[in-house]
Amino acid sequence: MSFAKFTAPSQAPHTSTGKLSSVRYPSTRPSEAKQSDSKPRPQYKPASRHDVDSLCALNALNLSADDFPDEEAHNGVRIHLFYDECLSRFHVPLLGSETAFERPERVKVIYEKLKSQSSFAETYMEFDADGIRSGGGAMLTMEDLEVVHSQQYLKGMEEVKDLRDEQLKTMEIKYENDVYLHPTTFLASRICASGIVECCRRSTHALNDSKTAVSISRPPGHHACANKAMGFCFLANVALAAKLSLSRKWARKVLIIDWDIHHGNGTQDLTYNDPNILYLSLHRQGVGSNYFYPGTGMPQETGEGAAAGTNVNITWNQKLMGNTEYLCAWSEVVLPVVHDFKPDLIIVSSGFDAAKGDLIGDCLLTPECYYLMTKSLLKIVDRNSTAIVVALEGGYNLEVIPLCQSAIEMALKGEEWDEDGSLNPLSSLSSPQPAAKNRISLSTNPLVRARLTLNKYWDYYEPNERQRGKKMGKGAANSVNRTIRALNEGGFFEGQGLRQVKEQIERRSLGTRKAQKGAGDDFFQEDDLDDMFGKLKV
Repeated sequence: MSFAKFTAPSQAPHTSTGKLSSVRYPSTRPSEAKQSDSKPRPQYKPASRHDVDSLCALNALNLSADDFPDEEAHNGVRIHLFYDECLSRFHVPLLGSETAFERPERVKVIYEKLKSQSSFAETYMEFDADGIRSGGGAMLTMEDLEVVHSQQYLKGMEEVKDLRDEQLKTMEIKYENDVYLHPTTFLASRICASGIVECCRRSTHALNDSKTAVSISRPPGHHACANKAMGFCFLANVALAAKLSLSRKWARKVLIIDWDIHHGNGTQDLTYNDPNILYLSLHRQGVGSNYFYPGTGMPQETGEGAAAGTNVNITWNQKLMGNTEYLCAWSEVVLPVVHDFKPDLIIVSSGFDAAKGDLIGDCLLTPECYYLMTKSLLKIVDRNSTAIVVALEGGYNLEVIPLCQSAIEMALKGEEWDEDGSLNPLSSLSSPQPAAKNRISLSTNPLVRARLTLNKYWDYYEPNERQRGKKMGKGAANSVNRTIRALNEGGFFEGQGLRQVKEQIERRSLGTRKAQKGAGDDFFQEDDLDDMFGKLKV
């Protein structure tokens, strides 16, 4: 299989006018922020009685159940979608920048893949930066950003717009080429963060008709710290969205799931002592000769004080982790933790650099894995009272990331895996076995139903504990067990019966559980990846 050719954007030196002059900076004055909030609210579709469960949102609006009409039939799933084409033009690497993996084309290729769907117009309620204001929201002010960042740091980032190329290059060296800078960097970061916060507002709004939102925006944010940019990240988008959702009474308990291959050190640091935010990350981790960026996120880091037990790290100490390893961790740890925490807002830090073919991650996830993780997550929560927001983080292979995002969207829309052949490169990866579907239909327990969704790769209920999945990568079971031991030692999630995982052996003949031929085959060929690497030389 060969890829369609793509062309990197022109890296012409910037000027101090032009693109910047065509975009208005959001006001940083509290008085203007209040004026923005005073604009008339949009007319949303009346909510059903199921939405009444979001008590915090109702209380904020001084509404009661009597204000809602009887439930109406819902015709298809609707999804809020934040995308602004300026983010495919802003914050671009200057000539000679050493760090060029986080490229503006990332959001464009994902958006174009979604836009090509025949059901796009009926499914997605799209809005951009201007749409945030017209939809009743507001761009984030400096005061908003100070919820997670220091004034000094924000002031320095804002001043980047006035620097010349050579000054920007000097600052990049200061950051050890961990980020690249452009006069539009802070503006792009601010638009991205504002879009994710608005996704949270719209999906939790008691009078809205959808509790699902997707943000296709950049630059990413889970590495950004209170006083430092790092790892392509400048503003802590998801941590900020979680904290503002709590302070503005959009939610009472927020779950952040981070499946980017890198640990979200910034998100963890900023939420570590908040008992109402549970941060859960699956990532590679290593030190010394086994170092993997950023080297943080140990299983023993489980939160502190009143927030003890609200930080969960599942750490892979080796590369080449694939669907079986991830879905083992998902079934054994992630699903029971989510079931116990019972969030009313879930924000997914959705990085695709654990996917096979990524330029950095060195792992083997297929888009089907992202589909199954999303689908099982939706099964374990009450979708009438729980909002979910999927926000893009990393992922650097421009051919892989649209397929991974499309797989997530299929799960959000309740579609069967590859039923319509829309993901042709993955057509060899079939849906769960009929036996699994029958078992799902017989269960009313959400945790059981969610786990059974994964049984093509990890059968939680298989009596032979060494044959619950395909043979896993070396050390993968120990990685999962380290997290389970840390949670058990802390006395967290005791009612969920977290158990140790055994190393798996090859299964020869297990009827419907027999591994399907071709399911583990590469869906990208080596010559295709060589072609990609050649075009993204840095």
